[in-house]
Amino acid sequence: MAEQTITITVDVKELLTGFIPKLAKQYMALGGLAEELKGTELTLNVDVSGQVYGYHIKDGVDFDVTEGALDNPMVQLGISLETMEKLADMKNIDMLINMQGQLSKQKNDVIKGLKGTGVFQLKNGDGAPAEITATFNGAETPKATISLAMEDAAAVSSGQESPIQLFMNGRLGIEGDMSFAMGLQPLLT
Repeated sequence: MAEQTITITVDVKELLTGFIPKLAKQYMALGGLAEELKGTELTLNVDVSGQVYGYHIKDGVDFDVTEGALDNPMVQLGISLETMEKLADMKNIDMLINMQGQLSKQKNDVIKGLKGTGVFQLKNGDGAPAEITATFNGAETPKATISLAMEDAAAVSSGQESPIQLFMNGRLGIEGDMSFAMGLQPLLT
């Protein structure tokens, strides 16, 4: 029997201003995380091939999403449209969905303390690269590049693998500032 597939088309604006914030709010409510995230604040810009969306998230439940960049965000994400398409693919959609369920006060505190840039190079099954750059608190340096397969990134995102295990097994590579890369580890688990 031939494999059946369904293609779902979502534009980037709808994904970033509607779908992801709505999903995040639902995860907060279902996971009972509102109390844990009370008193937290996160500012984030997501730049998808030049189109920037700003997020201001208070208490884990109050999401203000705008088209255009916020001034001095805690995190500046850079991602190409091609990479976004690969992440939004049904085989990888769990990684986008799991991100909302993993928000915590501890991760918010880690983000506040990070200064530097992480480049995440994900390799798809077909060998094509996907790259996400995250700059924390406006700092370009130190810089670390973390490389791994998309399947391994999904396994880390779902809690099935740890970044340390993948590194020890040679399935996760790190170039650049090792101590900064280790500081990113709590955000990945």
